[in-house]
Amino acid sequence: MYHRAIGLIGSVLLLAGPAMGQDAKPTSWKGFCQIDQQGVKPCNISDRTSPDGQHHLQFSFGGKAAAFLGRNNGSWWSGELNGQPAMGHEPWRGHTIFSTLDLKTTFEWCDKQSADGSC
Repeated sequence: MYHRAIGLIGSVLLLAGPAMGQDAKPTSWKGFCQIDQQGVKPCNISDRTSPDGQHHLQFSFGGKAAAFLGRNNGSWWSGELNGQPAMGHEPWRGHTIFSTLDLKTTFEWCDKQSADGSC
């Protein structure tokens, strides 16, 4: 019985994610992005999560790039947008809007465009 319990715990730990100190492999997908209200463009999105829960989000679109490093707590995000302190809000799954704390830069990404072409 003891060995079965230890085996079960080991299996659960293997399924739970990468070993401590290792980052998960990035997940990539296509979506839509815009920076500073300059128009929504198709983009490539990549998200790598560290063992400490930080997301390393990378976006490339229309010859531009953006990066967000931070954490989410429910629908709210905090971290850095292109190296500047930032916050974000996820109005629904697959759509997030970030803004630097100085309000000089906004960035938005979504999985699907609305009928009017916005995120």
